[in-house]
Amino acid sequence: MTTTTPHPHFDDRGTLSWHTSMAQAKEEAARDGKLIFIELGRKLCSQCRALVETTVPRPDVGPKLQEGWVALAADADECEDEVVALAQKLEDAMMLPFVLFTDADGTFLDGYAGVSSAPKLIEILDRLTASKSD
Repeated sequence: MTTTTPHPHFDDRGTLSWHTSMAQAKEEAARDGKLIFIELGRKLCSQCRALVETTVPRPDVGPKLQEGWVALAADADECEDEVVALAQKLEDAMMLPFVLFTDADGTFLDGYAGVSSAPKLIEILDRLTASKSD
């Protein structure tokens, strides 16, 4: 059983167990057959806080993430090179958070920057989860 590790900056009400290392996230994703959900943000970012504290715990979002995804909280001020390279794949990304989706190997699948609405996040989670099982 995996113990829940809280997000390093925000309270998602125990919804996800958050990694702070891409290597650890990839290891768990490969072991459990999951994809990786990355929240790249800052402690003082209000949109980052809204994503983690408001969107992630929603009953229509949290269970989807729990079922098929490993969560990585990446700090924009101390970001791993691998995560920076993923973020650079977002066109015109200017506002945090950067929300990135990868496979278990860390290959970029999709992502977006800025305000994160639940419908937008759900659409991407559903689409990528469905394509994984194809």
